[in-house]
Amino acid sequence: MIDAGLVWDAKTAIQRARAFEQYHPFWLEEPLRPDDYEGYAKLSAATDLRIAAGEEESSRATFIELMDRGRVDLIQVDLTRCGGFTEAIKIAALAWDRGLPVANHGFTTYINVAAALHFLASIPNALILEFVAEEETNLRESITKQKLRAIDGYVAIPDSPGLGVDLDEEAIAPFVVKG
Repeated sequence: MIDAGLVWDAKTAIQRARAFEQYHPFWLEEPLRPDDYEGYAKLSAATDLRIAAGEEESSRATFIELMDRGRVDLIQVDLTRCGGFTEAIKIAALAWDRGLPVANHGFTTYINVAAALHFLASIPNALILEFVAEEETNLRESITKQKLRAIDGYVAIPDSPGLGVDLDEEAIAPFVVKG
């Protein structure tokens, strides 16, 4: 998987995608600006690589543009940007209607990871959990009592009530704004 990070124009992305093809990466992620739907369409037509995008999108309408105009191959949904579970499930259904798989975007805290796990488990076109195994980040490691870990490439879905993670009240106290 190659994450380009929203940095190229369409012409550069096409050149880079063609250069990467010989290595058979699973996908090329977010190579263009989020709203460059025409660029995504050109890129998708010019390469056999899967193009993954959507982590910056925040509405069903823009996901539809990305899928229908941009012709991307894989949809990345961020629950914290798209409006939560209900909207994410609607976006996943739109992707399902188009035969597109869905991956999450969002790994900053175990709250977000737990939410993504529950979301992906609830849709038929889930592909993969984006999970960064940076286990010593202060915020992620401190604000929940549970620590989610990938074991042999899998992350267990928390099965306690709610998202399955509990906030560590002492750890979040410095971040609470009282007013």
